[in-house]
Amino acid sequence: MSRDDAKTAMTPQARIGFIGLGLMGGGMAMNILKKHGQLNVCDLDERALAPLLEAGAVRIDSPRALGEVSDIVLTSLPDPAISKRVVLGAEGLIEGLAAESTVIGMSTDGMETVLEIQAALAARHIRFVDCPVGKGPTAAAAGELQLFAAGDRATCDALRWLLSMIGSKIDYCGPIGAGQAIKLANNLLSCGYGALISEAYAMAKQAGADLNIFCEALPQTAANSWPLQNVFVAKAFKGDFTPYFRLSAAHKDYKLVIAMAESLGTPSHAARAVLDYYTAAADAGHGDRDFGAIALVNNPELLGE
Repeated sequence: MSRDDAKTAMTPQARIGFIGLGLMGGGMAMNILKKHGQLNVCDLDERALAPLLEAGAVRIDSPRALGEVSDIVLTSLPDPAISKRVVLGAEGLIEGLAAESTVIGMSTDGMETVLEIQAALAARHIRFVDCPVGKGPTAAAAGELQLFAAGDRATCDALRWLLSMIGSKIDYCGPIGAGQAIKLANNLLSCGYGALISEAYAMAKQAGADLNIFCEALPQTAANSWPLQNVFVAKAFKGDFTPYFRLSAAHKDYKLVIAMAESLGTPSHAARAVLDYYTAAADAGHGDRDFGAIALVNNPELLGE
């Protein structure tokens, strides 16, 4: 990269790339394309690519090739192993990006993975920002995500023009890994509620209580939570498991929660009990359903099959 190119590598004149166009990435990428006017994209799913290509994005066939034509690349991928392969593999971004380029990791990958990615990129003089997201696909499509940015503070600040295209709130969380810590703390709670809600529903059902009262009354009390209202009462208890946040992703995140707790020496007793529920639901074949399918472990009749 020339000196002049280096000066524009984090400015609105930068060439942007995006890898991973799933439930979350597709919405983020579309917002960048509409607001920035340019976007290079890479994904294995033709259906995910189609709306972006129709809107004017440029298809690039590999992460390495995308890196060669981009100054900043955002990734939104479903698994830490995939993130490492896309960024650090033989045909990964690291082999295509020039020095002074930037990778922004939007995935929930855990501390160990983002620290490994950051170290490898730094050795090539490539910047890395750890920036997982809060909220779901609706907010991604609306450009109203909450972003948990971490890494070099000056780099995060310099990229606010881009991050503000996909997030309505951008929090600087600390050094690399701090974004993962905040995101996994969020999912420890938001996904953890599901295990308690499932048990509470099963208990009320077994006692012969009116389950309509359960669904109407509890959201009006201190028992209320966003998952209770929007995942379980609105969907799961009506037999609707259309994925908003897949159970397989919640299962993955809970394993990352426990791995992080072990590495930091913090307690994870409750998290391990919740993980048992997500493991049972995944083993029963519910991974592609919404994470509200955790309720099926105790309440299999909800599936209605």
